[in-house]
Amino acid sequence: MAVVPDHVLHTIVEGGGLLLGAYDGIGPGREMVGFALSLLGWWRVGGKLRHQSLMAAVRDDWQGKGVGYALKRAQREHVLRQGIDLITWTFDPLESRNAHFNLNKLGAVVTRYMPEYYGEFRDARNRGLATDRFLCEWHLRSPRVEARLAGRRLDLALGKAEAINSTCRLPSGLRAPASFRPGLSAPVLLYEIPADLQTLKRRDLELARAWRAESRRALTLYFEDGYLGTGLLHQGDRSFLVLERAELQEALSRP
Repeated sequence: MAVVPDHVLHTIVEGGGLLLGAYDGIGPGREMVGFALSLLGWWRVGGKLRHQSLMAAVRDDWQGKGVGYALKRAQREHVLRQGIDLITWTFDPLESRNAHFNLNKLGAVVTRYMPEYYGEFRDARNRGLATDRFLCEWHLRSPRVEARLAGRRLDLALGKAEAINSTCRLPSGLRAPASFRPGLSAPVLLYEIPADLQTLKRRDLELARAWRAESRRALTLYFEDGYLGTGLLHQGDRSFLVLERAELQEALSRP
């Protein structure tokens, strides 16, 4: 992750952006364990102001303890006080943990697939893999978001869902993409992604690249055809993105 100079942070905050820190206690000697940084900007799609969440991270030894969730809730409260109801950000389409957090817990919706969005990254988390990204929109006052933040479980309506892709288990135990089906039109589709992208990259970088190549072809096709990313389904040691054919306002209106 890049280092942002303090004078740039000052300028961002003075311009209406937000820098939040999470600490391991109060008083002298406390240490930062997480942060979130967002920019105030113009949302060309909707013709209104929004926050673009630029960076967010939690220290490794504090992950899984609710720090990231607390940061996002605090970010939401601050942005709403500014009279703004939209935060956008990007995440890796193959990161199942991020998909679960963003879609299932926060209630964000993926609206676009963007190949090679950032160019080449050299940090350990992104090195070696093309920086394809999902664009997600967090509509802060929508029934969908309010229901997720109130702890209501996401109803994924999977009774008639169709699978976009098929995978196979290799002798190594890792799953590999086998094929995908273009031209499906069911209301709900499932696309399998790696259950743990970082472990996959460490064990078999070429296989991770194969996942990136196939998912780019398949997901670009379906997002261009009007599907939205609305959830993540876990089944045993497998993870599936949930895509719905719906207008954005329709998806946001469902609690």
